[in-house]
Amino acid sequence: MGSYKLLLDEAFDFDFNLIAIHCSLEQYRLAFLINKYAGLRLASSDDVNFYAKKVKYSFGTMRYEDSKNYLNYTLISNHFKLRYSQVLAENGLFAESEHSKTFNLVPEVKNADFLLKIESDDDKTPCTKLLGQLNRIPHIITAYQIEVSALKSKQNLIFE
Repeated sequence: MGSYKLLLDEAFDFDFNLIAIHCSLEQYRLAFLINKYAGLRLASSDDVNFYAKKVKYSFGTMRYEDSKNYLNYTLISNHFKLRYSQVLAENGLFAESEHSKTFNLVPEVKNADFLLKIESDDDKTPCTKLLGQLNRIPHIITAYQIEVSALKSKQNLIFE
């Protein structure tokens, strides 16, 4: 009997914009300032979880759905710090040391602390205006738009 091969005619389209944000604030403080300066209403949401090698990586998220303009905003933490302890045997005595390792949601922009994902039903996204508003926030070092098609790990940003 012959074998059949199914071909996917269209590749998955990543139809969202992405803004990288560099700042040292906690996520809830950053969301408050973005809400204040940009007029959004970001609110707490379920974390994005990834599982690899029996380890759970959890990235905090805050979301806002603008139904009037058909836009969805998601503020995502780009860092997850895994803490673990290690027992060392030295001279017959046991010593325990605490270690940590940082994992990034999007490793291509590992220096970015947060990512702001903007999804739209049409192709009208206010990225230029939003970037201006974000860069006016005194606690944000810089914010800039990322070309999504150039990212190797863009599949990490699809979590619905």
